[in-house]
Amino acid sequence: MLPVKHRINLYLPQFRPAQLSQEIMLLVKVCLITVIGLVVVSAALFSFQVFTSGQLVQLEQEQEQLSDELTVLTAKFPNLSIDKNLQASIEREKTLLAKQKRVISYLRQDSISGRSSFTPLIEQLSQQNVSGIWLSKVEILNQGKDIQLSGFAKTPEKVSRYMTTLGTKDAYRGRAFKQINVIKGNSPWNEFFLSTQNKTADELSMLQGRLSESGL
Repeated sequence: MLPVKHRINLYLPQFRPAQLSQEIMLLVKVCLITVIGLVVVSAALFSFQVFTSGQLVQLEQEQEQLSDELTVLTAKFPNLSIDKNLQASIEREKTLLAKQKRVISYLRQDSISGRSSFTPLIEQLSQQNVSGIWLSKVEILNQGKDIQLSGFAKTPEKVSRYMTTLGTKDAYRGRAFKQINVIKGNSPWNEFFLSTQNKTADELSMLQGRLSESGL
């Protein structure tokens, strides 16, 4: 009897292994991606926490070091108090400096016309050797025809010597000061006012009254 041979086709669908549906495969992929993302985020958070903890410890150490240095410096230097006399002297110097700045600002004003120059009048004010004179205001009026000087002098004689010295300068030769006012106040300095302009008696009285009210 001859043997019977059977042929089996293993490529038929019933012999293939079972396959997952596309929905299940997508779900598996999403879960895998989610797990990987959580691992990465957790690692980053852990690294950041380690870094910030180290920085915080370093800052605390630096703060303690600065506190110690401040304590040492505080112990080295005693408590300092402000000297009232020194403070008053500083305030006086500031006031004097402010007045000098106002004088310089006034002298720098662009009040000179294109046809006439008052530079010699200004320059020759300082070309004298009379000490104890300080000018606080200079006024040039009537296109340079008249000039008014205000300032302070240690003694009235200083004002007389200053006028005599000015009379020898070219820019002041031939000019006469028609107003000469020297007022002695409470301070050791005497305020003076010189002008080549004529003033009426009423205006002169008003000027003297204003200077007297200022306490000079």
